Amino acid sequence: MSADIARVRRLYDDILRERYDRVEPRLADLDQLQNIAAGYPDRGSFLSALALEPPSATQDIGFGSDSEDDVLVLSTAHSAKGREWDAVFVIWAADGWFPMARALGSDDEIDEERRLMYVAMTRARDYLAVTYPFNVYDSRRSADYTIDQVSRFLDRGVRDLMQKVVVDQPQAPVDPAPHVASTLDLRAILNQRFGGL
Repeated sequence: MSADIARVRRLYDDILRERYDRVEPRLADLDQLQNIAAGYPDRGSFLSALALEPPSATQDIGFGSDSEDDVLVLSTAHSAKGREWDAVFVIWAADGWFPMARALGSDDEIDEERRLMYVAMTRARDYLAVTYPFNVYDSRRSADYTIDQVSRFLDRGVRDLMQKVVVDQPQAPVDPAPHVASTLDLRAILNQRFGGL
């Protein structure tokens, strides 16, 4: 695989030098890509690994300060290995999402998902927030929803050590003296529920 990249680079490195002023970081990224590719037997396995653990962006694309103190970093659990941040938010920690539903049929895949949850949760230096929705709608157009359960990887012992915070949605004001109607006004119910259609 490394030899394939070397052949492409014979042409591409010259193009980089012609188009960009600061070409060194880009060439260094390509050097690293070539070194990593040497560890894979074929193109398919190399591309699969890149899709699961994409490299961080080239150094000269971002702007702003050189410090990570003033940035928000979005990362997958795969890409977070070896990294650490002051605060980490692990989102969608619900069964069917973490672990993913398609992994539930295989013990090996469940073990991999458990490892990823461990990686995600151990990236925090000072603050860790693990979030999951109570209700999940099947799609944006559907009124059908499921009531989610927190990830099976967060057993009772772990959950007992965590601070629990529930964010409520504001409720519509309740009429103190509801009147009984002989017919059902569906439009009024929908207007009250969804704010005027």
